[in-house]
Amino acid sequence: MKKSLLFTAILLLALTGCSNDNKFRVEGEISHAEGKMLYFELFGINSTDILDSVKLNESGKFHFETQVPEAPEFYRIRIDKRFIHLCADSAQTVIIKANGEHFGRDYSVEGSKSCEYIRELSILQGKTLQKTDSVKKLFDENLISAETYQQELFKVFSNHREQAKAVIYDDPRSPAAYFALFQRFHNYLLFDPYDASDSKCYAAVATSWNTYFPDAVRTKHLVNLTLMGIKEIRKTRDAKDINITTTDQLAFFEITLPNINDKSVSLSSLVGNVVLLDFTAFQTEFSPSRNLFLRELFNELSEMGFMIYQVSLDPDEHFWKTSASNLPWVCVRDRQSTDSQYLKTYNVSQIPTYFLIDREGHIVARDIQISDLKQEIRKLL
Repeated sequence: MKKSLLFTAILLLALTGCSNDNKFRVEGEISHAEGKMLYFELFGINSTDILDSVKLNESGKFHFETQVPEAPEFYRIRIDKRFIHLCADSAQTVIIKANGEHFGRDYSVEGSKSCEYIRELSILQGKTLQKTDSVKKLFDENLISAETYQQELFKVFSNHREQAKAVIYDDPRSPAAYFALFQRFHNYLLFDPYDASDSKCYAAVATSWNTYFPDAVRTKHLVNLTLMGIKEIRKTRDAKDINITTTDQLAFFEITLPNINDKSVSLSSLVGNVVLLDFTAFQTEFSPSRNLFLRELFNELSEMGFMIYQVSLDPDEHFWKTSASNLPWVCVRDRQSTDSQYLKTYNVSQIPTYFLIDREGHIVARDIQISDLKQEIRKLL
């Protein structure tokens, strides 16, 4: 039985309201736009399709709806060539209030945390573009040198990138993380999949989406793009700083942590086995009985190629070492406890949480998708 962490930072999952009719609704009010056409569009990977439209009257009120997609999808409402970007990953109603004269630059959104993040990213994007255009104007007028121009651009984009990274690592599974990853400036991606540092951001989102939405077109596109970038980086340099393990498909985001003997052990060292990646804490009441269950699994299946990589979030190192000393599988501990970056990367919000990884290194399922763990392991073996 799952229980929340005893530690405050990871206690609760955010709960969202449900709708019986499985609809995603966008409604609200656009002032100062009487007589303007407002379009509701599906913003796909390769095309943008108009789903609905309305001619705004004096009140500026509007209402659109569509079926909730199987995987997160992106939409926008448009007046002329100005946009407000939105996303849907559940049945919900998003309320937009905007001024038609400043459409896309100044608006409010309610009903969706992801849409609010996208609003913040869109406004940040506008400010970043203004700054880059200002710097370019100074350079074009010979008021600053080429070196200063490059330095100023680097500062502007670095600031934007750091704010976008905060959204990405906060919840790599969210539509907002995907949106942040693909923001463009004059048709250039903010995050470069062929850059060693940016590749980590791609890997975080791709790993999470590949776990939750493996069949989605966007996931497959993202996974392929991430792998292409990693392979190209490795052609040009050693790329030891890229903590991603890959095969023919995206596998998992690497984990390297110390065991009870303070020796670093990587998750990738177990590739070739069927691996249970387990996030847990020994200082919880469920731990003894759960580890007893895992020991029975391990004793029965380990000779067939089954391994466990168990990540402890215990704040008490001595307690963990004492408790894990007699366990026959890989036991490691993250000193950051509930501030662990790995929790965000793997979108773990409660413990215990586990993932199943096949012999080739692909994440094939997580606990909420499995009704009989032993049966699923045997299938993979």
